[in-house]
Amino acid sequence: MSLNTHKLFVFNLFIVFNDSKTIFRDKPLGDQSPPSLRDAPMFSFFKSKKKPERQLNTACELKSGDMLQIIDSFAYPAWLKGQMLKVANVQTYQYERNSDTEFVLETDSGQVVFLQIEKEDGEQWANFSIKIQRDDVDSIFTLDEFARIFDEAGLTHLNTKNIPKEFSHFLAQEYKQAEAPYVAYFHEKDYRNLTLPRYQDESGEPCEIIYLESPQGSHSLNIEVWDGGETEISLTLTRPITDIVDLFPGSAT
Repeated sequence: MSLNTHKLFVFNLFIVFNDSKTIFRDKPLGDQSPPSLRDAPMFSFFKSKKKPERQLNTACELKSGDMLQIIDSFAYPAWLKGQMLKVANVQTYQYERNSDTEFVLETDSGQVVFLQIEKEDGEQWANFSIKIQRDDVDSIFTLDEFARIFDEAGLTHLNTKNIPKEFSHFLAQEYKQAEAPYVAYFHEKDYRNLTLPRYQDESGEPCEIIYLESPQGSHSLNIEVWDGGETEISLTLTRPITDIVDLFPGSAT
C-alpha cells in the first residue's frame, strides 16, 4: 500500500471527564491542536470551598448586624423580655486607663436599648440602659432633688420620688454616687480590634460622667455632661450575662 495514494491516520485517544460518565473520542494525530474546553461538558475539578460560617460564642463578640435573644423573664419590661434584638451599632467609651464597648440594640418595633458587658471578679454582667428625658427626670426625682448631684461637693445620695410604670424595671428606690465624676471620650466606632487613639485626642467627643448605683448593685444611674452643657441621663438594669440566651451572627465578617 503506497503512502502517496493512501493517507495514513493514526488515532490519538483522549478522555474527557463529566461527573460519573467517561467520554472517549478519536482525533487524528495530524490535527495537533489540543481539545477545546468548549467541546467538553462543563466540569470543575476544583470545587470552591464554602466559606466557614462565623460563630458567636459570647455576647462580647457581637458586631453590627448580629442578633441576640433575651430571656423571657419578668425582670424585664414587656417590650424587652423574650425579645430578639438586632445590633444596630457598636461604639466605644474611652477612659484614661481602659475602655468600654457599647452595643446599640433595636427591637422589631424600633425601641432602643444600650448594652455594655461588665466583667468583675471573673463574672460577667449585662448592663441594659435606656435614656430618659428632662420631664422623666422631674417625674422620677424632681428637678430640684436631681440638681443636688451637680451642686454638692461630696458624693450624693439620691432618693426616687416616683416610679412610673414604663420605667419600673430600670429604677431602684435609692442611689448613691459611687465615685467622683470622671472624663470619658466617646467614639461612634468599634475599637475592639483597633488601637485606641491617645487619651484626650480630639478624635473622641469628651464628656463628664457621674455614676450612681443602688445599694444592691442591680440598678444604676448614668449622667453624661457634654460640651455646651447638654446632659444625657440613662437608667441601667444589671442582669446576669446568662439572660442573653441565644446569639445569631449576621453578615459581619
